[in-house]
Amino acid sequence: MKKFMIIAIVFLLAFPVYVSANEGIPKTNIGNITIVPPNEWSLEEGFIQYGDSSKEILKENYIGLFINGSIIKNANLIIENDRTLLPLRLISEYLGAKVDWEPTARMVTITDEDNTIELFIDNENAKINDKEYVIDAAPKILNDVTYVPARFVAEALNAKVDYFDGVDTTKTHIVIRMRHVMISKYPDNAKAFTKEEAILLVKQQLIIAFEKKFGEFIPFDNNEKYGKDAGRTIWSDEDEKALMRDVITNLKIQSENDRYYVMPVVFDFWFDKYTGDIYVFYNGQGMSISVFDPYSEGALAFVG
Repeated sequence: MKKFMIIAIVFLLAFPVYVSANEGIPKTNIGNITIVPPNEWSLEEGFIQYGDSSKEILKENYIGLFINGSIIKNANLIIENDRTLLPLRLISEYLGAKVDWEPTARMVTITDEDNTIELFIDNENAKINDKEYVIDAAPKILNDVTYVPARFVAEALNAKVDYFDGVDTTKTHIVIRMRHVMISKYPDNAKAFTKEEAILLVKQQLIIAFEKKFGEFIPFDNNEKYGKDAGRTIWSDEDEKALMRDVITNLKIQSENDRYYVMPVVFDFWFDKYTGDIYVFYNGQGMSISVFDPYSEGALAFVG
């Protein structure tokens, strides 16, 4: 244990870990969420069970929306001619823009501190700061809701936009097996945890859970063997302990998106770049995301 503490102190000196000062960036809402995509396991409809116990039914053509790492309830995105349209209210609510409607001209004006965007219903002509553009998806009104082209408007408001098709996991994504759009816009002064800081903080939390379950943590020696590599045909408690020592010692970031670093443990661990929160992602019949609590009895019980 003393050996590890010395290593951790040296690491801290090399990479000082700070407590997130991003008070203007709220926590995301992904904790304690379950997602069952539609058309899986013979289900015509899927659902999302949110952390507040509310439930959203997902139809066959459902497309999820994440803004700054939070999943947006009842976003009601639509795809038309391979272009994504989203309700105009989402621009004002989540990207800090002001929206004005001119009924005579059937024109929507969206403004923020830097830009003024003019869009015309059922018209592919648009303006940004009086400069004319032709966009590839015209705004439209459906069921009394005004829809605007997601990418054009978000990027005009200096936000980043990514689309995941639910299949190709080499592309940027937050969850798998579900189509979704990711929009992100953070303050210029927002400071993200570095990869080194994130790895160290997750290691610290895992070691707390490890020592609660197994006793003293001793870093794994990569010459050690366990499980079938040690000639065992039956998985033992010592193998489980060695596996966790191996995972913690060699913890690394496998992928990332605008909000989370993803680290494979047994399930994937997500580290929030701006708040330091840690989540566990389980990919089963339902994809579940839970807040990691290293002090809970089942912190390292990866059942699935």
